[in-house]
Amino acid sequence: MRRDYSFDFEEERQISSTHRLNMHPVIESEEPGPMYSRGQKTSMVLSVALLAYALVSGDVPLTFLILSFLLFLLRPLAEKFIGLWLSNAMKGFSMALGLGALVLAFL
Repeated sequence: MRRDYSFDFEEERQISSTHRLNMHPVIESEEPGPMYSRGQKTSMVLSVALLAYALVSGDVPLTFLILSFLLFLLRPLAEKFIGLWLSNAMKGFSMALGLGALVLAFL
């Protein structure tokens, strides 16, 4: 079966010019979704429970790693209520805290 790849530019030009005159683009705004998905909320709850265990058992690297993860997850909340500068600071601090936790774990 042979496909026809020919294209009639004149016909397309006529169709598109009439469409441009008669149609106006409708821009629909997207509804904002939830700030956190169900999986993110679940991971926050589990990490808080793990943080409690790490504090009770005295595991410093695990505490730092969980705090790093929680700071990273709470960034959208800080950006919404305080501003982008705090969100960026939290991202940098959580990355440094996570790297420090890995260094502490292997010392």
